[in-house]
Amino acid sequence: MLDTKEQIEHQDSKTLAFYCRDFFSPHGRWAERMRVKGHNYSNQYFSIRRGHLDNYIIPAFGSFHPSMIKRRQIDNWFIGLCRTCGSTLAGATKNKILYTFNRIFEELIDLEIIEKNPIGGIVPYKKETVRPRGIIDRPSLSRLFPPVHENLLRIWHSPLWLCLMMILHDTGSRPGEIRALTWGDIDLKRRFIPIRKGIQSGTTNLIKGTKTGSVRIGFLTVRTVQELENYKQLSKNNEADDFVFTFNGEKPVSAVAVIKAFRRGLKNAGINEKRWTPYWLRHSFGTYQMEHLNQTEIMKLMGHHTISVTHIYQHPDDETLYQSAEPIKRKLDMVRE
Repeated sequence: MLDTKEQIEHQDSKTLAFYCRDFFSPHGRWAERMRVKGHNYSNQYFSIRRGHLDNYIIPAFGSFHPSMIKRRQIDNWFIGLCRTCGSTLAGATKNKILYTFNRIFEELIDLEIIEKNPIGGIVPYKKETVRPRGIIDRPSLSRLFPPVHENLLRIWHSPLWLCLMMILHDTGSRPGEIRALTWGDIDLKRRFIPIRKGIQSGTTNLIKGTKTGSVRIGFLTVRTVQELENYKQLSKNNEADDFVFTFNGEKPVSAVAVIKAFRRGLKNAGINEKRWTPYWLRHSFGTYQMEHLNQTEIMKLMGHHTISVTHIYQHPDDETLYQSAEPIKRKLDMVRE
């Protein structure tokens, strides 16, 4: 939390990093003031805001005194923002980071550390999806996940990547949630995974809750369990507390490594589709399950709080629309006959 004006001595020598210290703490003074006003934020909220500070704002501006930071300087940084791994950030995500920065400056004005908020007047990104995700078509899924083990291995190169991609395919999980799995998390006998955690964005092994804070379930196919059992026997890190997907046992595989492995799999399957990322497997899961499950069941499996959010992940083709509505057709046929 930012210190009060009376507590700050020689404030002209303080940097932005100093003023940001413990700002987004669930037990800090800022959070307490918000609670008094009726604004109760979740731990996930504070975790996300701290991530914005630690991964983006402080590395860029932490060494500056707040009065030295100018609007055009912030805007240039804002436009060029990218993930710590170097990949593109969506405009909506950049807007959230800017909002976090704005919170800091507004507090500094209240404490009379600065006179004017330099973020004022910066135009945010338009509220539209950049590079919208979709689904992987059925023929391509069949090529990525062929029925024979040897062919699977040819696509994914190793049991580690083979199993990681199959779990993404089976459960519709986020990649960060699968990276956080330990062997103790997976019930191989019942083919069941309780998904309670993930790797915080921008970190290698910092465990947090799921993106929405919800706990959900993932069910594996018999085939995936067989591959996991084989991989577990081959792995040197197969104790209950060991990460399932790791190279050295100390930390899980990185987000960048997952993306590279997925792109390598696409290439090996003869698929030239640069838009696709591992996250498309989540959208594919949410869409193709429409053929077998109702919306409430899909919502529960995907860990959403509302069906309207689940709908965003669904991009049904004609066959999926027909299969999902076929029970209704049977009822109509009975009435019409």
